[in-house]
Amino acid sequence: MNAVLGHADYAVAGWLTKALTGDYALTTANAGDDEARAAMLKFTGAGPFTVTLPSVSKAYLVWNACSAGVTLTTGAGGAVSVDPGDIVQIVCDGANVKTPGYGGLSIKDFVAATAWSYNAGALPAQAGNAGRFVKTDGTNASWQPISSSDLSDFSTKVLGVQVALAVAL
Repeated sequence: MNAVLGHADYAVAGWLTKALTGDYALTTANAGDDEARAAMLKFTGAGPFTVTLPSVSKAYLVWNACSAGVTLTTGAGGAVSVDPGDIVQIVCDGANVKTPGYGGLSIKDFVAATAWSYNAGALPAQAGNAGRFVKTDGTNASWQPISSSDLSDFSTKVLGVQVALAVAL
């Protein structure tokens, strides 16, 4: 614990950076200094790792700075996996660990999953469509190769901006 902050301050605004070399259980100590009291947790190391949180109600902001996933659990209920580089809010009810509102996913994974499964497949599947882009006619979406007609409007606007910048300078 940071010696400048008291226990209450550390629980609200304290920061713990923990270098992981294997699965780990955050330390706890009633009325004493401990790791689990910190409001924000940053994990570093290779991974993948499992970090066990104490079985008490608490919210954390978690930054996975490891090169692989970190799973947060109490060992008793639901767990949350945090992808490398993600920063997520998690809550523990004493047994289950969850992310608020994203079904256990980081917001990045939630958005990706939602975008590609929206409206029961309204967007076409990605497999076999490398180098193409999603194009819509306002009703139907499909993967299309880039054509010069797709770029004609773009080039007019880009050239117009370049000319405007040149005149302004």
